[in-house]
Amino acid sequence: MKLKALLSHLSISTTIEDDPEITGITSHSKKVKPGYLFFAISGVQADGHQYIQEAFENGAAAVIGEYEENIGPGVYLYARDTKRLLSLAASYFYEEPYKKHKMTGITGTNGKTTTSFLLQHILNVHDMTSALFGTVYHYINSEIVKSSHTTPDPVTLQKMLQKSNDDVVVMEVSSHGIEQNRIDGITYDQALFLNLTHDHLDYHGTMESYYLCKSKLFSYLKSKGTAIICSEGEYGKRLRDELRSKDDLQIWTYGKRKSDDFYIEDVGIDSFNLVHETLQVTVSLPLPGEYNALNTTAAIAAALDYGIPIKNSVEYLKSFEGIPGRFEEITLHNGTEVIVDYAHTPDGVSQVLEAASKKAGNRPLYHVFGFRGNRDLTKRTDMISISLEYSTKTVLTVDDLNGIDRDQLLEETEKAIPTSSHRPVIIGDRTDAIFFALKEAPANSVVIITGKGPEKYKETYNHPSNSDLASVELYQSLNKPTFI
Repeated sequence: MKLKALLSHLSISTTIEDDPEITGITSHSKKVKPGYLFFAISGVQADGHQYIQEAFENGAAAVIGEYEENIGPGVYLYARDTKRLLSLAASYFYEEPYKKHKMTGITGTNGKTTTSFLLQHILNVHDMTSALFGTVYHYINSEIVKSSHTTPDPVTLQKMLQKSNDDVVVMEVSSHGIEQNRIDGITYDQALFLNLTHDHLDYHGTMESYYLCKSKLFSYLKSKGTAIICSEGEYGKRLRDELRSKDDLQIWTYGKRKSDDFYIEDVGIDSFNLVHETLQVTVSLPLPGEYNALNTTAAIAAALDYGIPIKNSVEYLKSFEGIPGRFEEITLHNGTEVIVDYAHTPDGVSQVLEAASKKAGNRPLYHVFGFRGNRDLTKRTDMISISLEYSTKTVLTVDDLNGIDRDQLLEETEKAIPTSSHRPVIIGDRTDAIFFALKEAPANSVVIITGKGPEKYKETYNHPSNSDLASVELYQSLNKPTFI
């Protein structure tokens, strides 16, 4: 692709005479190869303009930056908002690959991974090939690709869209991905709004800013595209009302009210009833909890929008095998049931503990979780309060240090503990905390470990384990029953 054609697409005027062939696009100077177009982006942790010289030394054909003065020994072009332009340029360079697919974007504080896995399962069983871009991993052309971000950086995202030969692309869209313009250059056939609860305020500042960011996904919908919105909660209702003023969108709501296009009722331990127009069906719950009944309904609605009848989706979901780190269960030799879940927000923890509490019944329920360094401090007290409300015993530990001292994180955790009739135990080593709960919990009880889910440990702990599930399996192997 020629430089001038790319600049014209980006509405960047230029008087340069040369028109080199652009062989690649990047915002990382070390990834620059001969013929690349380098975008200098002023980020939170680093300023890309400091690496322009390195980009030219590595063979950059041209650089686009936000400083008006000419920088560097080669072709330098001034433009505003290089972060957004990088996304648009990547889309154009890879020939707008989103146009090859049906595009689904899913956003919400909780449930993105569950809903995306459920929808992908329905599509695949229906013989519609689907790619999945998300938190646990990316899945393209029936192959798993490691995921480092829920929403990939724009160049990686466009490369994956180009590589994919799948009929449908199902994307988890994070608020960070929206705020950082990673999805610019894409339009969606359908967008799903699951919920909005307390999270990421260290990044967004206020719930209002968080909502405005999340709701922006729906501005990327194609004309006549479909918005699927959970009406449970003030933000879902607000989004529904705001979008109803647009006459070029199809808007479906789902929830627990008969006024919703899809509504659920009689949610039990393993099934719920779903009503849409004159159709009423009983749906087997792929994962426990009312919140998962809502996630399942969102997936069924999205599948219907792609032409898959509800009764087919209900049948397909019977073969769903679960999701790594989402209410993942293992039973110990003494009958104790252990649950590993990714829940890491007040609402997410409340929902998963409610499901675990129903599972436990009259049995003891132990809860192990921790916090991440340099993250939102305001949600910690709420999360501990929720745990103390549901749990027989709460064990607090470390999630990820993220560059801060362990003692500092534990001190912050101690300060977040609310006044309560019983206090949690604090154990600084995560594997020790898990072993403690598994050992102390009486036989046939329930232990739930939240916060990490399928994520690998970033810290080194006392027991040789790399994840919560691996820690449980290690404890199991070290505590085999002896028979006399």
